[in-house]
Amino acid sequence: MPKKLNVAELWRAERDTLLGVTVGTLLTCFAVVALTMPYRFAGGGVIGIALIAEYAWGVSPAWVVGIVNAILLIWGWKALSPRFALWTIYVTALSAAAIPVMEMFEYPVLENTILAAVLAGMVGGVGFGMLFRADASSGGTDIIAMVARKRRGVDIGAVSFYLNASVLVFSIVVVDVERILMGALLLYVESLMIDRVVKSFNRRTQVTVISGKPGEIAEFVVRELDRTATVMPGVGAYSGKDLRLLIVVLNRRQSVALKNFVRRVDPGAFLIFADVSEVVGEGFKGWDKTA
Repeated sequence: MPKKLNVAELWRAERDTLLGVTVGTLLTCFAVVALTMPYRFAGGGVIGIALIAEYAWGVSPAWVVGIVNAILLIWGWKALSPRFALWTIYVTALSAAAIPVMEMFEYPVLENTILAAVLAGMVGGVGFGMLFRADASSGGTDIIAMVARKRRGVDIGAVSFYLNASVLVFSIVVVDVERILMGALLLYVESLMIDRVVKSFNRRTQVTVISGKPGEIAEFVVRELDRTATVMPGVGAYSGKDLRLLIVVLNRRQSVALKNFVRRVDPGAFLIFADVSEVVGEGFKGWDKTA
């Protein structure tokens, strides 16, 4: 018998996601309306197509983004997870409502177009980063990439890159080469900001501890940091002595607390700190939220 959908549990699980997706979507819309369109910068993906329509025929990006995403969702519905599809619908609907409202206002225009492109990339990158951080999607090339991966087994990053680059180059029909180059700069800065936001909001550190007191350290990790760890056997290359390696993944605050504790109980211990970009499993990101 299929499990009934618990609306209360669904709301508790997704309410934080709703805030991040909403703010992220509004930031991306603002980047398009206030920081991209006034300078006629080229763009990539569905937003790039929407910009071409705006520059050539004066069609609001809201219409193009909504129509193209609707077509892509229908085309790739079976290849997408329900969560991915529902969040894409929400982002598309919110964008369609927010862009016309933002178009009603006038925004200051910067004389330095390079600065404008960098600023547009930063704001848009933060917005898209918040979407990715919430495991949501703005649709567009993400839909095509997801479908291509499932049906053909191709790399998502490669598909997205070639699609964005194709739209960027095709923009030559409505903008000059300088605006295309500014668009490329915008997309580059945007990609850097996306990476920065996704990592900084959930940065984790893998700590490897080589110590003569693994029991005390493991107890501190479990009792004080409310984490678990893996203890592995090892042998010192120089001394030949048996050792114990303790491996644990922590956030920044917890890693500092662990370092201070080890310094007190075993000053001769050896610690290795390594940043990790993603952690999936109990206590971190659930498997149900991975693409």
